[in-house]
Amino acid sequence: MDCETPAAWVNLIDEESGLYNRLYLVHFLTEAFARARRYGAPLGCVLFRASWWRGLEEAGRPPAKAVNALGRFLLLGVREGDILGRWAEREFLLVTPSTGWASARVCQRKILDRLAGEPLKLESGLALSVRAGEAGLPEDAERLRYPEDLPLLARERLLAASR
Repeated sequence: MDCETPAAWVNLIDEESGLYNRLYLVHFLTEAFARARRYGAPLGCVLFRASWWRGLEEAGRPPAKAVNALGRFLLLGVREGDILGRWAEREFLLVTPSTGWASARVCQRKILDRLAGEPLKLESGLALSVRAGEAGLPEDAERLRYPEDLPLLARERLLAASR
């Protein structure tokens, strides 16, 4: 392989959503976490979890078009300098450098309110629900030792709010 040909593993975009993939998110989150700790800067993180429904039953794996439509929709609510990507099959992670937990929560609310106000047009019979949880520095500094603790705490809060 020559230097001009990019290797497949270097691809940083999730093909279904069109957003950054987990590999890039981990890299970005690690650097942003280190900077926030070093300089005492705020860092926010919002984890969005999507559920696709057919009638009253949760659908299995969502169609790629539905994932892409949600990715594009979420991206419209992201500010310049923030990073959004696909964290897991049904999860999207928003990392907001220089933004604390409270401001990340404002971003979250704006996106969820917009989704409630203008639901996505999905294929016939498919509906979507999205929930979110957040975490950040400096507010959660006691609970955040490693960069990956941010999305884990956000997921914990998302699940707690769902109960």
